[in-house]
Amino acid sequence: MSDDTMPRQIAEVDEALDEQPTDAAAQEGSGMTSRALVTGLVLVVGFTVACCFGVFLRYENLGTGYLPRGAVAVLMALVAVNVLLRSVRKLKLRLLSAKELMLIFVLLLVMGAIPNQEFGQHFYLNLVGIAYHAQPPVSSPDVYLEELNPMLVPSLDPGAPVNRWAHEGLPPGSAMPWREWVTPLLWWTPFLLSVYWMVLCFAALLAHRWEAEEKLLYPLVQVPLEVAMGEPAETSGVMRSPLMWIAFSVPVIHYTIVALHGYWPSLPYLELERVGGSVFTGPMSAFNRMLYYTRFDMIGIAYLLSGEVSFSLWFFFLFRRMQQAMRIAIGVNRNHYQFFEMQCIGGYGLLGVALLWSARDHLMRAGRIAFGLLKPSQTAADRDEPYRLAVIGFLVALTVCIVWCVYSGMDLVWAVVQYALFPVLGMVVARVVCEAGMFIYSSPFRLNEAIFKLVGTGNIGPMNVTMMTMTSWCQIRSTATQNMAAVAQGLCLSSRAGMRRVHVMWAAILAIAVAIITCHIVAPYIIYTWGVPKLAAWPSRSSLHATNSLMRFIENPVALGTGDWVGVGMGAVTTLVLVVLRRRFIWWPLHPLGFITWLGWPIDRYWMSILVGWLFKMTVLRFGGYKAFSALRPIAFGLILGMNAIFTIVIFLHFFWPAAAIMID
Repeated sequence: MSDDTMPRQIAEVDEALDEQPTDAAAQEGSGMTSRALVTGLVLVVGFTVACCFGVFLRYENLGTGYLPRGAVAVLMALVAVNVLLRSVRKLKLRLLSAKELMLIFVLLLVMGAIPNQEFGQHFYLNLVGIAYHAQPPVSSPDVYLEELNPMLVPSLDPGAPVNRWAHEGLPPGSAMPWREWVTPLLWWTPFLLSVYWMVLCFAALLAHRWEAEEKLLYPLVQVPLEVAMGEPAETSGVMRSPLMWIAFSVPVIHYTIVALHGYWPSLPYLELERVGGSVFTGPMSAFNRMLYYTRFDMIGIAYLLSGEVSFSLWFFFLFRRMQQAMRIAIGVNRNHYQFFEMQCIGGYGLLGVALLWSARDHLMRAGRIAFGLLKPSQTAADRDEPYRLAVIGFLVALTVCIVWCVYSGMDLVWAVVQYALFPVLGMVVARVVCEAGMFIYSSPFRLNEAIFKLVGTGNIGPMNVTMMTMTSWCQIRSTATQNMAAVAQGLCLSSRAGMRRVHVMWAAILAIAVAIITCHIVAPYIIYTWGVPKLAAWPSRSSLHATNSLMRFIENPVALGTGDWVGVGMGAVTTLVLVVLRRRFIWWPLHPLGFITWLGWPIDRYWMSILVGWLFKMTVLRFGGYKAFSALRPIAFGLILGMNAIFTIVIFLHFFWPAAAIMID
């Protein structure tokens, strides 16, 4: 029994969705309805407001992860409403269909991270912070501020009220300084929307290739599909499964106790996040201070993954520790992280090239169709793909981003370099999520900083370094929430639900625009009402950290040494070998995604849970076969749904009765 089990399960879900009774409007065209779109956009506004308050004031993120917890909880709540209304047959209400539920979930999925780590938490604080901190002891105005385009920030004066009040709070009787924010927000918004549209179009270009030709697993997508399958006629089999609810109760009970501990510290609870001690010396010290975290959702996700992927994820994590031990054994006792980071940069570059090369025929076909050089036949599998919109939309968005950067003060060459590489980085991150199912994944480097290191900031220049840093506050900085992974999953989800991709693209960018505009209002309000010192730990330090990082790159030009370039080469060669072996030998057990994900805080926290989920799956397949594996799938969904439900409930309770966060992602 092998990894062909999951495609079978996906096919079963797809067939079941296709057979669901839907209203007449949903059966026509895209399968979308106006009420689902309106409901989704209203929820986008509410979700954005809640996320902003949560992340700024307590650093609790409803939109965390590539399966946003709050979005999953909303989906479950909507299904519960269906169940309730279905029991009252006399009302004869038109319930939300599976397709409508999927549209609502997709809208929340594609914008879920915007008011959280990806954008909201950093962008507004940094716009005022980069000017406020341009004074001793952090910086001096003549380093970067005097040449900065005044359109980019509310004020270039570090002592201006708009900057000072954000960090000290509004004086009594003072009004919000909205006037100073109008120009920068009007200037930045077209750029922000162009970045997200570029991501959306590039993901749409690859969607058919990944979904139909390569048949990627999309493990996280299985969760909302299983939850909504059967609506509105009946509740899905997973939601009716006793095994699912038993597994669901495990994280719910545990984290309920943890939440109560926040109110009554004397209440005991089981600590599931343990840090190993410093028990080893010499080369084995590489295995000191390892994190032994139990994350129920990742155990469930690992059960749904293909065996080679889940095995590779935890194997390469331990292999990295082994490589560090070997470095110590030969006398290399420093710069371990940088050496592994360089390997990741090399691995990312090689894998990005490999993915584009393998998709070259598909991309050329899409381009020919987009420019009218080829007309797909009526029997072609991709006849309904919006290639024209995706290709032209991508090129227009890319051009707008580059032109905007140049007019804002960045040299053309660096604007082209950054935004030519940006979609490739997003593609690799999306591949990790769509194939390896990482609930949260963060590449161990930021694109702009990788460029700084590879080229040298002395060769780039202070103003370009500043502009590349500022533009990184959308998408490039927040590697933990690269939007292409969320969009790729949303496109897959909508495709399996029978919606037309072109309509979903327009709905998705509308949801993203609504989220950004809502952030424009809510985020500054929170910042000025509370003041930076009263925000949660991470937001309160965001702008200071961003400015300090910028100053380090400007004042201490970086240049890679021989060992760093060796690391880049090792990463590229290792990834190439893994790609070739995987394509030539079916039995080859190591996946290249395991190698490029071997570094960073997500795998440090998740490796043990992935190992547990992998062992669970392998044991079931070994002794029970496919039938047992299929029968126990509800356990995996229960662990995932339970985590999402209890975290969302606790975060909402903390709005009214504040307490310590039950877990920091």
